[in-house]
Amino acid sequence: MSAREPGVPLLVDSGSRGHVHIDCYVRSAIPTGVSEQITTLVERLRTLRECGCVDEVDVSRWPPRHSVAAETEPTCDELVAEFERWADRHGYSLEPGFRRRTVPPSPLGVDAEARERVRVPLVALALYEEDGDAEVLRGVVPCTELSYTDDECTYTVDEWLATVETRALDEPVRSSQIDRKPLLEGQ
Repeated sequence: MSAREPGVPLLVDSGSRGHVHIDCYVRSAIPTGVSEQITTLVERLRTLRECGCVDEVDVSRWPPRHSVAAETEPTCDELVAEFERWADRHGYSLEPGFRRRTVPPSPLGVDAEARERVRVPLVALALYEEDGDAEVLRGVVPCTELSYTDDECTYTVDEWLATVETRALDEPVRSSQIDRKPLLEGQ
């Protein structure tokens, strides 16, 4: 974990920002021992909303990978593609929180070709800010800041929250350790 302040936008200075919206995505299959930590994380997000640091917090399960008929919400694959575009434009990588892997063809002949699949983290945040009439993606956590000096730094949801809480509430906050390495890597 990084001792530095996250390079991902904090979006907590209400005087210099527009409407800030955080989407918190949680995996549907959560180990029993982690559910309490996720509940604590969601409470921390709601506290940020209540103190005026963010305007809106939505917590939901990751959507299905493929669209369902008449579904207007983005799919998991579409969200990950949007997050990857943000990361590419701003010098970040979504790994190791988001992992790509190749799924081999089915031995039963159902899937004749290998396909790529993204494993999403247990918890991820998408930070949006209103820009005119549209919401613009300003950050995704977890992410890794890329560097030309091979000095990459990964920012976790817990680190991001602790930094925002410390800055916004003017007091150090004890992190919940929601994103310890095994959870971040989806283990």
